[in-house]
Amino acid sequence: MNAGSRARAVVVALGNPDRGDDGVGPAVVRALGPRPEIEVWEAIRGGLPLAQALVGVARALVVDACPALPVGEVALLPLFPGSGPRTPDDGRWLHGMGLAQALAALQMAGVPVPETWALAIGVEPELPFRRGLSPEVARAVPEAVAEVNRWLAN
Repeated sequence: MNAGSRARAVVVALGNPDRGDDGVGPAVVRALGPRPEIEVWEAIRGGLPLAQALVGVARALVVDACPALPVGEVALLPLFPGSGPRTPDDGRWLHGMGLAQALAALQMAGVPVPETWALAIGVEPELPFRRGLSPEVARAVPEAVAEVNRWLAN
């Protein structure tokens, strides 16, 4: 993650490939391939540190595993303050203090925050320590890549 970035668009892959389906974010950006018009970051932690790293970026898409969705479901969700209802930010997804909460806190402190979206891919609530995605989540990767490409086109 490059905290000094001032890119127009950043795609952030959250997740730990050593925790099975939690590695779906990195799997999606690997499948996306090189994209010179955007920055791609990989991170294991989100929340406030990620929100702070995004300051100065115009738009951000965070690709992450989400136990609040059915396994293999893909959903594009707004995370920027004032974006309306979202999936529950209960601390189990987007790693600790929710990214949406952190963005709102920064905005309340007068810090300009980017238009931030989450591309959530449904996973089981309990993830084992192992390499590789389950078949259900692996089948969602092409759909998630297509969604990233649609987001980049807008």
